[in-house]
Amino acid sequence: QQQSEGDRTDALWAEMQATLAEVELSAVSGTHVFGAEHSKALEDLRTAQIALAQAWARSEADDVIENPDKVDVNSVKDTGVLGHDVGQEPGSAEPEGSTQEEETEGDILLARKRREANDRYFKKVNGGVLDVVGKLEEVAAAMGKVEKESREIWNESDSLDTGSGTS
Repeated sequence: QQQSEGDRTDALWAEMQATLAEVELSAVSGTHVFGAEHSKALEDLRTAQIALAQAWARSEADDVIENPDKVDVNSVKDTGVLGHDVGQEPGSAEPEGSTQEEETEGDILLARKRREANDRYFKKVNGGVLDVVGKLEEVAAAMGKVEKESREIWNESDSLDTGSGTS
């Protein structure tokens, strides 16, 4: 029994050496070890991953470069909607109540401009996120193809091994 186990080990070792020789030969000759479909699936995955990285980089670059429209707080606070100077000295011709109203109008205008700038910014961020999510879905699909091709290769290999092991 020990001799048959040794023979089996030798046979497995010889099979591994033969497989390694095939891989080395394929690497030298430039042919693909796992076939053209597997190579195409890997190339599609690589392309999808590059597209994802580019979309992600674009999104991050937009965050760094893009500054939402800055509202000049001083220009809005200093003048009311009618263009009157809000920060007038005490004793000016305008009564105190109208200065407070103009300040309130200026605050409302400032808040509106900030909200509009935020809306534009978040719309752009949302577009970037949707782009990245789309690229992630493409990567996932490409990974699925690679997995399918790999399973087919290994299933064929297992069936060949099973068929040769019974004789």
